[in-house]
Amino acid sequence: GWPQDPPPPVLREAAKELVEDEGAFNLSARYTPTRGEPDFIEAIVKYEEAVWGRRLRPGEDDIIVGAGSTELTAAFMLACMDPGDELVLTCPGYLNYKRQAEVEGLLQLKVRWWPVVKGHEYEPDPGELSSILTDKTKLVIVTTPGNPDSMVMSDEVMDGVLDVAEEKDVWVMVDLAYRAFFFGEEPSYLSRPRRPNEIAMCTFSKEFRIPGWRLAYAIAEPELVAAVNAIEQARILCPSTPAQKILMRVLTSRERLRSVREYYDAGRRRYAEVAKLAYEALVEAMPKAIPLRPQGGFYIFFDASAYDGNSRRFCKRLLDQAQVALVPGKDFGMEGWIRLSFAPTVERPELIREAMERIKEVL
Repeated sequence: GWPQDPPPPVLREAAKELVEDEGAFNLSARYTPTRGEPDFIEAIVKYEEAVWGRRLRPGEDDIIVGAGSTELTAAFMLACMDPGDELVLTCPGYLNYKRQAEVEGLLQLKVRWWPVVKGHEYEPDPGELSSILTDKTKLVIVTTPGNPDSMVMSDEVMDGVLDVAEEKDVWVMVDLAYRAFFFGEEPSYLSRPRRPNEIAMCTFSKEFRIPGWRLAYAIAEPELVAAVNAIEQARILCPSTPAQKILMRVLTSRERLRSVREYYDAGRRRYAEVAKLAYEALVEAMPKAIPLRPQGGFYIFFDASAYDGNSRRFCKRLLDQAQVALVPGKDFGMEGWIRLSFAPTVERPELIREAMERIKEVL
């Protein structure tokens, strides 16, 4: 579930500059403030406007940098919820959110599910979400494009989600991990002003293809960011200083930002082509499967219950007999469904055909 094409060349150039500058390298070995290096936060403001078209508002929007979006999401859970409170997740949804809530809340947080795939269609309904929210609900998390479904939430639905949550004084975290991988027109919520109850969770892991660097940031209300900052002082002290220093050299250069935009555009086209190839190959190899056509991201999510209603058993069978690794839908809240990640094949798309031939032989 991570991109395996190389990072943009400008990132390597910036890393080389830092290492070869003795003074800058020595400074990169020190702590930064918990919420991030001030100059790096200013660089993020420029990046948001130059690449994503979002103009941040002083006094209304605040930024905190974290050691990856997984860690930062957990800190926001602690800031938003108390023992006994509820977290609402989409079904299907990213499997780690529930585990994080269990760990951070010491099993004292309740998770409720909002079905967004009905039958074999992606149909998130804000009205249904409204009926799920209770006076104990404090946080809703949505991901767009989704994991495992690779579906894109429309502007209309996103506005509806934020409306019903705002009415009930609930925070909404919008996980934008895959925002560099929209295959069609980008929704306006990437660039419009942030809503008061909205938390924008952004990560460099997938955009810059650097998941091992563990660097992310969130945009939220200043009061909430202050609470998360206090939590992070006790958890991580500060995000990676070298990673911040290297990325700052990229985000503060107009020429390099232009190169990053071009890199993203080329990446979208490439991933969209591989997604189309994988979708068509899957339909041919598994004619009884019913897949969702990916609108972004790295995945194809499909109903394989016609072959085996037990998704873990089915995945184990394909792994043992075909050496093809898929992820059971049960882990994402939908038994009988399967997640296929085509991200590992972006550099070698011919592997998709090979994998599908192996699956056909087993079936």
